[in-house]
Amino acid sequence: MKIVQKFLVAVRSYFITGNFKEEIISIPIMILGFFALNWGLGKLFPSSAFFDFFSQVETIAFRVLAYVVTITMAWLGLRIMFPSVYKYLHEEFYHNFDTMQEEDKRKWGIRIFLVLLICAALVSSGRAGTREELTKKLYSELYVREVTPNSSPEIDTFLSAVGVYVPAPWCVAFVSYNLSSFNVPNPATAWSPDYARVKNIIWTPKKPTIKPLAGDVFTLYFSSMKRVGHGGFYIKTDKSGYFITIEGNTNGMGSREGDGVYVKKRAPEKIYAITRFIK
Repeated sequence: MKIVQKFLVAVRSYFITGNFKEEIISIPIMILGFFALNWGLGKLFPSSAFFDFFSQVETIAFRVLAYVVTITMAWLGLRIMFPSVYKYLHEEFYHNFDTMQEEDKRKWGIRIFLVLLICAALVSSGRAGTREELTKKLYSELYVREVTPNSSPEIDTFLSAVGVYVPAPWCVAFVSYNLSSFNVPNPATAWSPDYARVKNIIWTPKKPTIKPLAGDVFTLYFSSMKRVGHGGFYIKTDKSGYFITIEGNTNGMGSREGDGVYVKKRAPEKIYAITRFIK
């Protein structure tokens, strides 16, 4: 309880005394600037979606929270496992910092800043970063095309990664290969229904419970097959509400038996489900 009280007093002190006045003022300015830039680009290029503001805010908020939790855990760990060190830092170093020589202050300030910077970098390299890196990788694979039906050097690699060594439909083999490249657990098969299991579903047209994020997997249901028959990656939602996707074994018409990797625009109501494997 005392720890919580100290934390609340510190937060109150920072905000009331205006220690973070400039930072607090800069936040709404950056948000307004973000909206203005998004609006301007939307007017210039009405058929494209440059930013998904709420998705970006969610990502930033997650990183800030993860950073705070990481620092707090490190502080608690130090206090519990090395109480004498904590006591020295708290009673001697912290309270006597202002009396140090300027050169010593500068050295310690740089060291502390670097430690916090490294901590922030480690937090940023988590799953939120995985989505960004995965998206970059997917865009880099848009050149992939079949040389013969369901086969090319790249496509053979996708299929062999899920244990298929002959030409075969490869849409979800493409999904699995890319998820596995970032050590993300997934069904690791070329059977598309495996990527629409109930336990992994976060969104359906009738039950849009959780907002999809870049790197989530969408699937399509085909009445003629009476099952899910195609899958790919959700990237973002454009201004008109369509889902922008990157998917393999498709073409310009959106076929499930295409010739390569393409960026597609899919109507949300046509999607069977969106599943999440990047936790």
